[in-house]
Amino acid sequence: MGTIHLITGGVKSGKSSFAVRIVNNLAGDKPVRFIATARRGMGDISLDRRVERHIAERPSHWTLFEPPAEIVESVAQPGIEVAAVLDCITLWIAELVSAQDYGHDIGTVGWVEKLIEALQASDRPTLVITNEVGSGVAPPTVIGNDYADELGTANRLIADAADQVTLLVAGQPLRIK
Repeated sequence: MGTIHLITGGVKSGKSSFAVRIVNNLAGDKPVRFIATARRGMGDISLDRRVERHIAERPSHWTLFEPPAEIVESVAQPGIEVAAVLDCITLWIAELVSAQDYGHDIGTVGWVEKLIEALQASDRPTLVITNEVGSGVAPPTVIGNDYADELGTANRLIADAADQVTLLVAGQPLRIK
């Protein structure tokens, strides 16, 4: 049964670097599965630079799953990796909320529940990264509110299922659970 370590915090709080440090200590020179949710080459130069910086921080022998790979299937797929990092729930929920078939009345809970099932059934520990939305102001648009509601719900569901939860503030980890 896979263990889940949820790592949350604000934008640029050091979540990804913290996760890489933890998984490097855990795996050593053994393979790690890195599941990315950011789509490169979509015209967002800033995001592309951030993704490239994150890739440079990771060992080259890690296995990379990135869009268009499905997140749940990437977690569930068997492999030789001894641990996994899923970076990040924030962008995954944004993609689900902005999809044409998104329904406000249905939401994303079904997808999140499938992800949690896959994480728990995995044969490897997984570090799951997300942005904390509970400390910000309410967005002024309907889609912004939908997004904040969906991400907040996803974070709560994953935190409830997680074996460990860490909040990063200014690069400093604070164990929550």
